Amino acid sequence: MKKKIWLSALTLVSILVGIFYYMQYTANVQKEEYVQSGIPIGKEYIRKHYNAEFIYKNYDFIGGYVNSTVYLRGYIKGHEGQIISLNYDYKKKKVLYVTGPDWFIDSQDPKEDVSIP
Repeated sequence: MKKKIWLSALTLVSILVGIFYYMQYTANVQKEEYVQSGIPIGKEYIRKHYNAEFIYKNYDFIGGYVNSTVYLRGYIKGHEGQIISLNYDYKKKKVLYVTGPDWFIDSQDPKEDVSIP
């Protein structure tokens, strides 16, 4: 009888661990899809509004349970040591905000409306 209880408990723990790892895997796959959808949008945004070529390096999700923003980080071609960050809303599929060094932010095309609605 004791063997049966231990076997049932071990089976239950194994199933729960498997479910946990599956949930982690699917969450990571979903995040990667958000990032991959944002990279070309971010590159096009930088090209259009700053007349520059954005090179993507990495990403960060901060408070993903609170908002739908992913921070895409990279640099401008020729300025590898200076980080540019794009705040990308993956639900709306649009760039919300760009941060970086003053020389870059000041290079924004003044004819383009980049205000946040």
